[in-house]
Amino acid sequence: MNSSIPFAPSLFLIVASFALVGAGEEEWSQFRGPGGRGIATGSKPLPVEFDADTNVVWRTPLAPGNSSPCVYGDRIFVTGHAENERETLCIDRVTGEVIWRNAITVDRDERFHQVNSPAAATPTTDGERVYVYFGAYGVLAYDFDGELAWEREMPFPNNTFGTAASPIIAGDYLILASDTNNGSVLDAIERETGETVWSVDRESFKSGWSTPTVWSHDGIDELLLLGVWWLSSYNLDDGTLRWSVPGLTDEPIVTPVAAEGLVFVTSYNMKTSTEAIGLPPFEDLLVELDVDGTGSLSRDEASKNESVLSRADADGEGDHPLSIFFGFLDEDKNGELTETEWGKLVGWLNGFEHANALVAVRPASDEEPASVAWQHSRGIPECPSPLYYDGRIYLAKNGGMVTCLDAGTGAVHFEGRSGARGPTYASPVAGDGKLYLASARGVITVLAAGDELKVLASNDLGERIMATPALVDGKVYVRTDDALYAFGSAE
Repeated sequence: MNSSIPFAPSLFLIVASFALVGAGEEEWSQFRGPGGRGIATGSKPLPVEFDADTNVVWRTPLAPGNSSPCVYGDRIFVTGHAENERETLCIDRVTGEVIWRNAITVDRDERFHQVNSPAAATPTTDGERVYVYFGAYGVLAYDFDGELAWEREMPFPNNTFGTAASPIIAGDYLILASDTNNGSVLDAIERETGETVWSVDRESFKSGWSTPTVWSHDGIDELLLLGVWWLSSYNLDDGTLRWSVPGLTDEPIVTPVAAEGLVFVTSYNMKTSTEAIGLPPFEDLLVELDVDGTGSLSRDEASKNESVLSRADADGEGDHPLSIFFGFLDEDKNGELTETEWGKLVGWLNGFEHANALVAVRPASDEEPASVAWQHSRGIPECPSPLYYDGRIYLAKNGGMVTCLDAGTGAVHFEGRSGARGPTYASPVAGDGKLYLASARGVITVLAAGDELKVLASNDLGERIMATPALVDGKVYVRTDDALYAFGSAE
């Protein structure tokens, strides 16, 4: 079902909008902005202090969703969901008014994690059409007036935690990575028609949530995609594999970042992360839960446990209560969990042999295969992508932990806390010599870029934030659970 609600702006706003397009060298037309790098390209000063009452240009209520704002010219595109509808919205960048809203209906919902969303993928645009992806439906292309150009239904995804990878524009193609538990593919799609140009079978890669990015290496445009255990590089022209590096995370989420001849990815491993809260000894569980003193745990006793494996400072999100493992561990199905059966979970976790590190990869050349140039193993985020800015790599993770490293050598400039507690899912972005770090609790911390941790402001919006902010033309666009904000000067 398609619906469109037109908006008729005044003559003044039309003139203002055309001025934006005419001036419009700045854009944020995909997840993490130009090239997926997370860096604003303009020279206008970005605001430091802002909240619901300070430096707010407008606030537009939105349906729930985790997609980030896609900004081009006078338009902002974002997605949302309500019951069985998935909607695409076009918002006027000057006023915050909704220009049009289109919705499609899905027959059934995909399975998704409690922190994921049916509207997780960020739209992308080439300036002629906006492209959106909903895992339970497929890809849709609208023109800037909201008319449907084409749609492409896709197989219903069997993804462990729900789809989240965003489509991107790369060269002449729309690129979509769809890593699921069966039928994983990387597609290059004709932007005008929605037809497949080339498709790479990634059947060996299971569920993933990483958005690809593109860079030029040895004169060839390459697509970089993080999958289960591997970072892979594909020739953009035809999808052929150029090189790959093993030993990385089994839950790929982040977007790779390329700079200074290297490719940077984070690989999170809950087993070896120094910030994770690991499995307790079985005797500690007995002290906590074994009410009847049998030396084993019944299903009812196990249900009283809140977590046996946790992400630090994540407000309990993503915790692993013992009850979710009970059926897996109770091998003899007698309804009692013994110390021997508990060892199965210990063995499972010990089997996580991938790196817990920020990994700097040196791509393959004619003489050498791809290799790891250096790696750093502290403060490794699970969801936020690394940020390269002015020769440095920045990492942001739960609890306001921030790490800054020299991009060329991996030397540590600083490790510290920004002051924002709780989980962090949004990726850090930068511009105007500043870093913007959004925590899920709704606090956006502004840091001065440099070799020292310097907090310029801590801005509490009082609304949950999952989406990565967009930085365009001196404005900070923030999507919360409830609304889209524009912060900055009203001029």
